[in-house]
Amino acid sequence: MDQNTTSTLPVPPPAPPAAPQQVHHYYHPHKSGGVAALLEVVPGLFQVFGIGHLYAGNVVTGLIVMFGYWALAFVNFLLLFVFIGWITWPLCWVATMVISPIIAANSCKSR
Repeated sequence: MDQNTTSTLPVPPPAPPAAPQQVHHYYHPHKSGGVAALLEVVPGLFQVFGIGHLYAGNVVTGLIVMFGYWALAFVNFLLLFVFIGWITWPLCWVATMVISPIIAANSCKSR
């Protein structure tokens, strides 16, 4: 009575295909050149430059402009005592008010 009994087990259905892997990329929003220029001009009225560069993502440039202008303003303050500072300080301020917003706005376009 040697009976060869084979039990048939139910075969599981095939697995569904795997879902494709989702790749998440960080979205960098575009920076506005006008906002960068305003962030240079408005605080620049109070002799604080570089914030527009920080907004544009140029941290090193923003810090160089900020601390560089303050160092230049200190030298011009010392030159006030020999009267040439009355000419050089406003010239440096006007030059920074013109050049820095242009550079900050252009750096937004290149990113």
